[in-house]
Amino acid sequence: MFLNCYFKKAFYVLFLFLILPLSAQTYTINELDSITEKYRTEGNILKSISLNKDAIKGNGKKNNIEISIAAHINLGGLLWYLHKYKESLNHLEIAEDQLEKTKNPFLIAKLYGEYGRNYASLGLINQSTENLNKSIFYSQKIKNKSQREKLLYYHYTWKLQNFEELHVVDSVNAVFKKRLELTAQPLTYVHIAEKFLKNKELDSAENYLNKAIKISGDYSPYQKSMTLLAFGKLYLEKKEYEKALEYYFQSLALSQQLSRKNDITNTYKAISDTYKLMNDDVKKNEFLEKYSDSKDSIDESEREALRIPVDKIISKETKKEKKERTQAYIIIGIILLVSAAILVVLTRKYIKKQKETEEIIIETLHETDELKSKLNVAFDELSKLASTNDPFFLTRFKEVYPEFYEKLTSTYPHLTANDIRFSAFLRLNLSTKTIAQYKNISIRTIESRKYRLRKKLELPSDVDLNKWMMEL
Repeated sequence: MFLNCYFKKAFYVLFLFLILPLSAQTYTINELDSITEKYRTEGNILKSISLNKDAIKGNGKKNNIEISIAAHINLGGLLWYLHKYKESLNHLEIAEDQLEKTKNPFLIAKLYGEYGRNYASLGLINQSTENLNKSIFYSQKIKNKSQREKLLYYHYTWKLQNFEELHVVDSVNAVFKKRLELTAQPLTYVHIAEKFLKNKELDSAENYLNKAIKISGDYSPYQKSMTLLAFGKLYLEKKEYEKALEYYFQSLALSQQLSRKNDITNTYKAISDTYKLMNDDVKKNEFLEKYSDSKDSIDESEREALRIPVDKIISKETKKEKKERTQAYIIIGIILLVSAAILVVLTRKYIKKQKETEEIIIETLHETDELKSKLNVAFDELSKLASTNDPFFLTRFKEVYPEFYEKLTSTYPHLTANDIRFSAFLRLNLSTKTIAQYKNISIRTIESRKYRLRKKLELPSDVDLNKWMMEL
């Protein structure tokens, strides 16, 4: 009996020894992406996350760096879907650190695209567009036509949303044209339809939505969910509220399947507003509460993650400033060496003219100090950065007014990046008209932002907001 037990254990150990190597699945980048997307569209995001984490572990011993990079980028995208921006950005930074070991344009384009998507969600529109431009540049280098066009369409879609957020009409039209040249996908028709909806041209809007729904089965469930959502808006305009709800709930089901929390949140709001028009207060409040809970969860994720890109920008600028300062010191050192050499030559040559030599030394040192002063200038003035809507405005502002920035963000941690930037404008004592010109929006919009900011800061109506900012 003892021998039987022994042999059973030995057989079990041998079985594990033979079977374990077989369980470690090895994927190509295309296979990993394909399975990741399959799980995600089926609603199995956690399974998709587990797949990519296993891919990273499995490739540790094989030292396949590109698979590791691809898996980290995929994790960045999947965690973005779950609004776990901080974790998403952490994976993207790991991928970026490893990216120096490959020149694969597909991976580089995907990485910058995911950065662009994260930054857009965090309200960092300029940084998002900057990364999307990089992703488009590298996407155009991809030899595989299918991969190239898929990524380009994806990146142009996010650029389009960024320009719409900034109300830059010419850029919106230009990017839309480029996206249309690639392919006419459901989202293309939805975008056209929503323009017609905005202008109350319902027949034209419905025509394009029918085109979108007709081909939606050939594309991702996300595109179908956005098409259904647009149909809901159409029937809301037609005052066919039951029909609108039917489409909203279909869109909501797909968004929940895909774990697209932002889309879920927006659909909750649309459903609540529809029930309000139907005078159904119970249902209105039910979905309004769901909307509020979901939005609060998203806002908390954004606040938690916002410091990562901000710190990254600061670090980047610090390195740039350090490099410029080093170059300046080298130039100054060369100037000083040349100046010293000249002084020695002049001293030896004109030893009898001591007074003249001293004047030359003083003049040379004066010029050297003046040049050194010029070379050590760090950044342009804050007002210039604000007027050009420069993405590094907030970085420079934090350096100039560190106490204000720390007190504002620590006392009011719920403020968004846009709230902080707007507060910075007020701290600079910029007028409403000036801010409106800088942001390219109306004075009325600026007054509305002041009102919302005052509410977030819980300031009494008799307190002057500009004065309060100056004294903070």
